[in-house]
Amino acid sequence: MLNRADIFALALEQKRQKVQLRERRFEEIKNAAYRQNPRLSEIDREIAQKGASVVTTALSGDTAALAALQATLTALQEERQSLLAQAGVAQEPFDCALCHDTGYVQGKICDCIKNEARRLTAQQMSAEMPLNECRFENFNLNYYADKPDENGVSPRKRMTAIFKLCKEFALNFQPNNGKNLLFMGNAGLGKTHLTLAIVSAVIDKGYEVIYGSAQNLLNLVEREQFSAEKGDSFETMTRCDLLVIDDLGTEFTSPFALTTLYGLINTRLLANRSTILNTNLSMAEIEARYTPRISSRLIGNYTAKKFFGKDIRQLKAMEKINRD
Repeated sequence: MLNRADIFALALEQKRQKVQLRERRFEEIKNAAYRQNPRLSEIDREIAQKGASVVTTALSGDTAALAALQATLTALQEERQSLLAQAGVAQEPFDCALCHDTGYVQGKICDCIKNEARRLTAQQMSAEMPLNECRFENFNLNYYADKPDENGVSPRKRMTAIFKLCKEFALNFQPNNGKNLLFMGNAGLGKTHLTLAIVSAVIDKGYEVIYGSAQNLLNLVEREQFSAEKGDSFETMTRCDLLVIDDLGTEFTSPFALTTLYGLINTRLLANRSTILNTNLSMAEIEARYTPRISSRLIGNYTAKKFFGKDIRQLKAMEKINRD
């Protein structure tokens, strides 16, 4: 993973390349307009000639002649601008009105570069998401038994309700809406699949998502804290539109890890930023494993859903064996 300096260098380089591309497009359109309308070149020559006369006219003290010359120059410039506009020649607006796409404001890195650096960091942190494999369209509810359990409700009915909840979460997702999900249940029941289906839909809407296992995300923050591998991963995780922490409970629960996890959860709650947590732990096991500060926030601020059924991976493996 790139370090902080490399991330900022990449963000600045991408900004520079975008500026160069915009300037090339402008010059290509402008040159085409000049080739199609010879009057534009004539205007440029006239402006150059009249401009050379401005100084000598001003020195002569002939204010009337100077005023007439300046009026002619203004008319020529307006004519040129009109002809260019008719040909569709116009400078594209700056992506960033603050730094005019230089990347710097008063010698300091502009916020647009900081935001791009966070986006690149998030992209790297979530690089292993198997999004194409996990969509709502390929989530098969038929893998869940339709037979009612001891409570009179079938796993398929329960999972159909969770499936609907996930689709609504993705459909109605907005930054800072403060909605959080806690998915619990044994391995292989579809927690990761439905979570990634939400992630796919949220990314398709143009929002920034970070996804990773609890172990990997917390380890990354720890490495940046205690080694030369400097970065902004913790800030990036607290500020992204949606944070997904998978396999909660598999991480090594050191004091630093617990403090970091609490910081992520609490900071995002205070900012009304959505988080999804996946875990094989039960609520009782969550309370036993984590500090009361963490467990109370999960219980009080997350919509908790337990997944039911048999291990879908095993069911698919058996299907493959039977086909072969």
